[in-house]
Amino acid sequence: MDRRLSGILAAILLASVPGGSSFAQTSPDTYWVAFTDKSATPYSLSEPTSFLSERAIARRAAQGIAYDELDLPVDPAYVAQVEAIEGVDVLNRSKWFNGVTIRVQGGDAISAVQDLPFVLEVRASGMRTTGSPRVHKFGSRDQEGRELDIPLYGAGYRQLEMLNGQSLHGNGHLGQGMLIGVLDSGFDGVDSALAFEAVRQRGGIVGTRDLVEHDGDVYDDHWHGRSVLSCMAARLDSQLIGTAPEADYVLIRTETVQSEYPVEEDHWVSGVELADSLGCDVINTSLGYTTFDDSTMDHTYLMLDGQTLRCSIAANIASQKGMVPVLSAGNNGQSDWYHIGAPADAMDVLTVGGVNADALYAPFSSHGPSADGRVKPDVCAMGQGTTVLNIGVDSVVQANGTSFAAPVLAGLVGCLWGAHPTRSAQEIMMAVRQSATLYNDPNDSLGFGIPDFGAASAWLLLTQVPEQPVSRNMRVFPSPFTDRFVIEDTGLHHGSAFVAVFDMEGRTRSFLRAGVDGVGRITLDDPRLQGLPTGAYLVVVDQDGRIFQERVIKAP
Repeated sequence: MDRRLSGILAAILLASVPGGSSFAQTSPDTYWVAFTDKSATPYSLSEPTSFLSERAIARRAAQGIAYDELDLPVDPAYVAQVEAIEGVDVLNRSKWFNGVTIRVQGGDAISAVQDLPFVLEVRASGMRTTGSPRVHKFGSRDQEGRELDIPLYGAGYRQLEMLNGQSLHGNGHLGQGMLIGVLDSGFDGVDSALAFEAVRQRGGIVGTRDLVEHDGDVYDDHWHGRSVLSCMAARLDSQLIGTAPEADYVLIRTETVQSEYPVEEDHWVSGVELADSLGCDVINTSLGYTTFDDSTMDHTYLMLDGQTLRCSIAANIASQKGMVPVLSAGNNGQSDWYHIGAPADAMDVLTVGGVNADALYAPFSSHGPSADGRVKPDVCAMGQGTTVLNIGVDSVVQANGTSFAAPVLAGLVGCLWGAHPTRSAQEIMMAVRQSATLYNDPNDSLGFGIPDFGAASAWLLLTQVPEQPVSRNMRVFPSPFTDRFVIEDTGLHHGSAFVAVFDMEGRTRSFLRAGVDGVGRITLDDPRLQGLPTGAYLVVVDQDGRIFQERVIKAP
């Protein structure tokens, strides 16, 4: 484990370790217990180092994010009183929702918990289940053949190329300096697989935590998290290079494959809070929740408004705390459910749907919108025929599921943020959405479409124009214009460039890739130009990192 995080990890994780009683009892119930307040907490917002890592504090400071009561850990005195009740084990704590997840045996124990004066609510969340994994919990892993593209990347190149991720990799942006938290069902074999040897040798797995069994080992539970991680971190030459092979990772198990109950959402919330406390920049989760083994606990589509379900609210909070949550949309496109699940309905996150190698909608990918009408999924990546690490051997297969579309994109989010480290999480997400193919005409299958990470990087560069060397020889005409104009500069060479039009308040009114002819001229014909209000605008062009800008007037 990286020494930078080992101390704070130990301190934070103590808050999640169960009490001393045994888990040997048969199928005890699990419950969510909400507390009334944090009024007597020994923690203080003026001393954040007692509950946040230095990295987390730095991330907040860089984005101007203040501490608030949500950051304060659950009152340890309340937890101690719950733990003191015979037959009660505290599994995980949630500071954002001020409560704990417990496992109990016997009605007397839960009655005793309910009688505590500081307990606001007790809600059943599931049963502990053993046995075979739940069938089709993560969708299929059907093998599909397709041609290789670039020898080093092997079969994994297409999923990178589709997002123009090679534009970041080619410039040396491989995720260096970024910390990505991965929440999943287990990471079987990551500690030994050849594909992860490079990340292990450089100490790139800086922390692990099992929030389900609390046995300290995430490497012997399930294959799904390993396949997800391989989309980002694998380095298996001529077969698969992940989208963020130089990023650091925290691996957190929150999911059990034997059953489906809301208690897994509680584990997930605790996992996201842990990722925040450790200073993760990006979190990836290829998990989603809709219906359960006990139908009385089922969610409904109307709950998917981003503000009702606890895991979705937690994803919102993660975004507000300065992280970029990347969430899979789900694989219900051909089922009766049809729509996304939770937390994919969250606000200010990147919910990722799936497409095939031809950039066409994958039929299994879940549909939007959210219940309150927001565009979902936000964007799409390759989720049908995605190259992932195989089970049990150091080779690759092509698998299906938005489970794999999300990490492909999450890795490139880390690379993009590493290339523009002064930008905020919100700006990174905005750049990804604005670069997508359907940004001006989103739909319920593909959302804003397939991002172009080269374009996203250009947008982030263009919106920091004052810090860049700028050509002053550019001419824009006619000015005033009505619905189109021409950009001309002898410094522009034949090919393509990114063009952004900003109003005088700095808002992007148009952003697209445009062709440059042989005499350094771009004809900008964007339907959005006609609808602009009368006034002055700034036109900025980025070609291969060189910046050109000039003002133009919109006619009445």
